[in-house]
Amino acid sequence: MKKILILAWVCMMHISCKQNKAVENEASLQYKGDTVFVSSHSVVSSKIKTYTLAQQDYSSEFNTTGTVKAIAGQMAEIAPPFDGRVARSFVQLGQRVSAGSPVFELHSADFFEATKAYFQSLQTRKTKELSLQRQRDLLKNGVGVAKDLEEAETDYEVALKDYENAAATLKMFNIDPDDIAMGQALKVTSPISGEVVQANIVIGQYVKSEAAPLLIVAELGKVWTVAQVKEKYIHSIHTDDKVEVRTDSEPENAIAGYVSHISELLDEETRSVQVLVTCDNKDRRLKPGMFASVRFINQPHPSILVPSTALLQKEDETYVFVKAGEGEYIKRRVKAATASASEALITEGLASGDVIVSEGAIYLMMN
Repeated sequence: MKKILILAWVCMMHISCKQNKAVENEASLQYKGDTVFVSSHSVVSSKIKTYTLAQQDYSSEFNTTGTVKAIAGQMAEIAPPFDGRVARSFVQLGQRVSAGSPVFELHSADFFEATKAYFQSLQTRKTKELSLQRQRDLLKNGVGVAKDLEEAETDYEVALKDYENAAATLKMFNIDPDDIAMGQALKVTSPISGEVVQANIVIGQYVKSEAAPLLIVAELGKVWTVAQVKEKYIHSIHTDDKVEVRTDSEPENAIAGYVSHISELLDEETRSVQVLVTCDNKDRRLKPGMFASVRFINQPHPSILVPSTALLQKEDETYVFVKAGEGEYIKRRVKAATASASEALITEGLASGDVIVSEGAIYLMMN
């Protein structure tokens, strides 16, 4: 009986101690909205360490993937503008060509008809122009009729429009009307300067205008690596940032590049944006179509870094505790990105001079 009484007394004392400790903890931590008040005699107070924030130069790095492409306007696929038979080739694979230089010659009935229509419209325009001038002279000398002049003006306007349309048809296919003669073969020219990187010309072959290109000319001294950058990294890249590009063919050799354009559109499916990285390619190590590993190296810029231990997470929310006064800490939501194994980059929510809880923030969490 005596042992039972002693055991009961021990249990009561244990419960009493726990209740007293809970009351003590409740008294040492008081919550008011997002603010926590910690009494000076609290055990929690001794476990809290603070850190004063200051801006420091920071250069972030991250890796992603990309695809090598020719720079816009620096690659031309040259297809026959009309149905016809290939009569001659002026170039070879790997040859450099200038903009406007001929690449192959085509005998085409369609081109003949277009040329014929052009010269007919040219002749009609000249005839109607002479007729109009004659009517103006007659009227000026008092022997003409105003009605005849009006008809001549109308005829000339119609002829002029037909001529302009015929000339525009030729120009649409990169053909200069001033450089053609009736009955001649069509000389197809390159619209850009560059190197012939693909050639599928077969002399005597009959080709259709909707067929695949017979030639591809490209200027590959510089190329783009089109990188896919995830949404969380967008804030950390800037135009002219340095970039390193590596390919499977030479994974040990980095090719230098720089950010030349950041897309304004976000792909909703991949949650990423396209970033164009311009790379020097004089040695032709990068070939359009290659997959590449892309490493972004930001230019150093003033940033706010905090110890990773300062960050607390609750559902989709990241926050820290900011010291507002002696024993007073305010919960503040922030946006952060990983900077290193021990630090985080704050992109929103904190400023230089803020004093944050760097260790022990877990003890301030509200239940």
